[in-house]
Amino acid sequence: MAADSDGSADVLPIDRTLTRVVLLMRLLGWAWMVILIAVAMVTSSPEPDGRFLIGALVIGTAGTGLTLLAAARRFLGTPLYVAFDGVLALGLVSAGWFAGTDFVAGGYPASWLFIVAFATSFRATIVIGVIATAVFALLHLVMELDQTRLFGSVQFLVVAVVVGWAFDALRERESLRVRAEEDRVEAQAELAREQERSMRLEERSRIARRLHDSVLQTLKLISDTAGDPAEVRYLARVQERDLRRTINEYQSPHQASFRARLLDVRANTEDRYRVEIEQVIRDDAEMDDGLRVVVAATAEALNNAARHSGVRQIDLFSEIHDGVAHVSVRDRGVGFDPESRTRGGISDSIVKPVEAVGGSVVVRSTPGQGTEVVIRVPLP
Repeated sequence: MAADSDGSADVLPIDRTLTRVVLLMRLLGWAWMVILIAVAMVTSSPEPDGRFLIGALVIGTAGTGLTLLAAARRFLGTPLYVAFDGVLALGLVSAGWFAGTDFVAGGYPASWLFIVAFATSFRATIVIGVIATAVFALLHLVMELDQTRLFGSVQFLVVAVVVGWAFDALRERESLRVRAEEDRVEAQAELAREQERSMRLEERSRIARRLHDSVLQTLKLISDTAGDPAEVRYLARVQERDLRRTINEYQSPHQASFRARLLDVRANTEDRYRVEIEQVIRDDAEMDDGLRVVVAATAEALNNAARHSGVRQIDLFSEIHDGVAHVSVRDRGVGFDPESRTRGGISDSIVKPVEAVGGSVVVRSTPGQGTEVVIRVPLP
């Protein structure tokens, strides 16, 4: 069945094509009938009763319009409509008898068999084709048409066989294609699930290897250097950095993480100068040209603080607010005079690169109280 009476049943994609075939045959059958009625009214002798021919034309035209409506409203394949259309076809065949003229139904009854094939199965179409052949043959006898017309009734059985088989074969092939497509989609989904499970296992293995290579080895080093508090403290900070870096990798949605790059420059400065950098990095973003300049300027500010401040602790603060990346590097060391030419390197290595990407740098320093470098760069 192509659809339920309310049109809510699922249909195969092929049914759309079959519906077009049914409509085409109905229109051709109606056109054939119109031509035969016109010919009968002009050439038949004795002159036929035009009332019945006009009535047949009206019924056939209304039936064709109803077929178009049935296709649009999806009740073309309902048993009630099939029966109703069959009655119309039978009435049109009988119209010629009542009009006292030759056979006038044309291809309309044959197009009805297309609707039967659309709405039922191959076997049902054959049965209805046999019944239609018998009924139409009987009408030929009653109407006392030429004997050759009697054998013409066999066309309905032939149409039923060909159309019923073709519709069933096309639907079976489409059903197999749809099932194969569903199996393919399910197989792809299962493959995706398997790949996801494999990725999770690989990720767990990577985490385990990383913990083994970092945490366990660091703990072993701490154990071996337990007599050197400074070294133990340094190793603990190195491990804390690595863990933060690992956590950031798993939490960040960005492939190139701004937070990760800041953690990298912090680690490089700590390892190079054996200082302690306390960081607060509130926000993250995908790296771009402006943020690369921020990272490079931050690295330079950290290195300057580690080399020149005379203290072992440096503060690093970063946030992204209102579309602007803010980074602050601060120490509480010896400080300097910001106007001093001996500090002119800050301009070349930090201020000018930042200003080149539309940012700004503020350097606050007081001798004996420390230095703060504030970097601001707008994000695109």
